[in-house]
Amino acid sequence: MRVLNHGRGRAALGVIGVGALLAALTACAPSPGPSSSSSPTPEASSPEPYSGPVAFVGDELSWLLPSAEDITALIPSASEVSAPSDALEQTSDGGGPEFAPAICGVLFMEQSLDSLGTRTSSWSMPSDTEYSFNSIIAMQFADEAHVAARMHQLERAAAECGEFDYDGLNTFESVVAKEEDGVRALAGTMNADPASDGWRVFHGFAAVGNTLVHLRTSLPDAEPIDAAAAAALLQATAIDAKSELIESLTATPPTGATEPVGDASTPWAEWSITGTGIGPIRLGETYDDVVATLPDAAVTRPAYEGGPWIFSSPDGASSLSATAADSGAISDITVGAVSDEEGTGTDGATSPHALDVRIGDPVSSAVSAFPSGTRVHVVSSGQWAYFVADRAGRLLIFHTTREDADSAEARIIGITTSDTTLRGDLTVE
Repeated sequence: MRVLNHGRGRAALGVIGVGALLAALTACAPSPGPSSSSSPTPEASSPEPYSGPVAFVGDELSWLLPSAEDITALIPSASEVSAPSDALEQTSDGGGPEFAPAICGVLFMEQSLDSLGTRTSSWSMPSDTEYSFNSIIAMQFADEAHVAARMHQLERAAAECGEFDYDGLNTFESVVAKEEDGVRALAGTMNADPASDGWRVFHGFAAVGNTLVHLRTSLPDAEPIDAAAAAALLQATAIDAKSELIESLTATPPTGATEPVGDASTPWAEWSITGTGIGPIRLGETYDDVVATLPDAAVTRPAYEGGPWIFSSPDGASSLSATAADSGAISDITVGAVSDEEGTGTDGATSPHALDVRIGDPVSSAVSAFPSGTRVHVVSSGQWAYFVADRAGRLLIFHTTREDADSAEARIIGITTSDTTLRGDLTVE
């Protein structure tokens, strides 16, 4: 399976205020009689229904997860269904035999790759092994277009992978629900080498707005799961979540946030790391734009094609790396390191900060400043991080040390800001 990136770009947060009016009436005053000149009290106008992008963030992703009762009704063998968790564990190792047809690889792909935030529920099954994954995960992606592209691949797989080759014969018996209220869903059972009673796993998917939901569970011997019922449940849950989101955003409309833009002439320690850039450097600009913005910075060009450009402050006290998408627009800027192996030795006191959260601080400070994020662990590399995304697909990543694992006191070693709408879709060919 080859996973390729093809570039694209796109881009939507909010507060409202409520006022109160008090009127005092004198108890001894005579009651006024009817008056022909009195005007009827005007009725309060209802807010205009929200009609923007369907974009879930943070804890709103939990709305897309069926209840424990719904899960045990669909999967009678399931037990000990957990509450939604903000922890994401990714394997991210890749490799393996080739698929024929190639599109069938999307059924094995780690669906959370390139996600910006997740909420997950899991459960136990009687056929559990150390290789079993029994969970449902709601994932936020860059925007609606990225999710639509992923769901298109999954629907192709449902149509073309009834039988496919992957180190032997495999089957995928599935049901695709009719799209309803902009929500697509499908579900089915995968059998590995059915002639030898091989490994079986059940998959269910739903897509709405900027989110993809993936249910995956092992199957007890000879006990099927109703694929049509699973697709219907995921679709109905997503429709309800969409309705709840629109109601919430109608009451509290998203508004554009004004973020500070640093002055190139000031010390880099004063610059803010935001969803739109770092100091005077903006995501979406080109390398030439950054060079023009920071004429006194030392520039280290990449040692290989597609690598990051390194910009160092005139006083040598700080540096940052910038990476561009295929379009040439800068999609990611990082201060510090993304893993312990890099060992940049960046000093948080002399480097840009995110709401006063600096390199060297415990990750708990990032969680406090940016609540409702996702704790991410990449098993293959051993990396840990805290992800915080907004509705427009802007992502802040606080990278932490491996030795502290997921401790609240894990030390921040780097901070990345990213415009994920500039990334390409993960395409299976």
